[in-house]
Amino acid sequence: MINTTLHGGDLDIISRMYNINKNEIINFSGNVNPLGLPNSIPRSIEKNLYMLTEYPDVAYLSLRESISSYTNIDKDHIVVGNGSTELISLFIKAVSPKKAVIVSPAYSEYQKEIELVGGKIELFPLKEEENFILNTDALLSSLNESIDMVVICNPNNPTGTYVDNDQAKQILDKCLEYNIYVMFDETYVEFADRERQVSAMPLIEKYNNLCIIRGTSKFFSCPGLRLGYGACSDSRILDYIKDNKDPWSVNILAQISGEVMFKDTEFIEKTISFISSEREKIKDYLKELKNLYVFKSQANFFLVKILKEDLTSDIVFEECIKEKMLIRNASNFPYLNNKYIRFCILDSENNSRLLHKLNELSQ
Repeated sequence: MINTTLHGGDLDIISRMYNINKNEIINFSGNVNPLGLPNSIPRSIEKNLYMLTEYPDVAYLSLRESISSYTNIDKDHIVVGNGSTELISLFIKAVSPKKAVIVSPAYSEYQKEIELVGGKIELFPLKEEENFILNTDALLSSLNESIDMVVICNPNNPTGTYVDNDQAKQILDKCLEYNIYVMFDETYVEFADRERQVSAMPLIEKYNNLCIIRGTSKFFSCPGLRLGYGACSDSRILDYIKDNKDPWSVNILAQISGEVMFKDTEFIEKTISFISSEREKIKDYLKELKNLYVFKSQANFFLVKILKEDLTSDIVFEECIKEKMLIRNASNFPYLNNKYIRFCILDSENNSRLLHKLNELSQ
């Protein structure tokens, strides 16, 4: 059988494997904002194309000031990088954990980077019987002086579940007792309803054991720009990143785009409103299907369990790709199996198309 754990970042591979024009694939696996690129980005790039003849500002002062205004964090606590992936690597190298706990199922890059610095991994499971919601008390009781780092994706990929500010404080306080760094990957946090208080950004000034990673690929729909940013108030960590990061890892087009995208309030508000509305519609639809179980999400995607005995995630993947719809077969995530799929929120028409297909398959 074809490897159906391929996902939205593998469009070129999928296009060749299934002989489908890449541009015809409806990508429910990429988790990218369906509203597309903010208009402010191409306008700014067009106006500043002459800057391709110049080097970016090595300190990225204007870019960090834009992010500072967006996050309400002091610019001196902000670093930028070539996508969130570079910063995940740099934060992990800065901490260089001998042992790290990863709240899981989660993005595989965390484990890869920790193992590259020689660290041992301990997975802390999000349990299906708890609807994949983090059991904070259980996590806290598992911590000890042998652990150097805890990694939490918030909202979590692939479950869509989250921890709020109160839970984050409990975790950070406990971790301070053992000198444990906590890295929150907030790639999807901007899709969450604001009243949930999901982001740990307001805690950066108070906790020097807190590192936050964000990207722009998903929310601002610009994975090709490779612009990521992070926040931390520990000078040792920040100095390590400044000393070890490639000096111009953020290219001039990404710098120009970042200086305007975070100020594009019309795009930001429109995205939050659309995703919140579609998320409710999709959840309500799926709740009525007896052979599918949808987990509550505060991201722009859903994790769904297949309850029908003779239906697997491999079959669903194959049936959907035949109709040029690419979903995520979630069977290769830790603690999941071939009964789980993940798909993101796209435009209303395509969302309905996928839901009807899932309904048909689950009958």
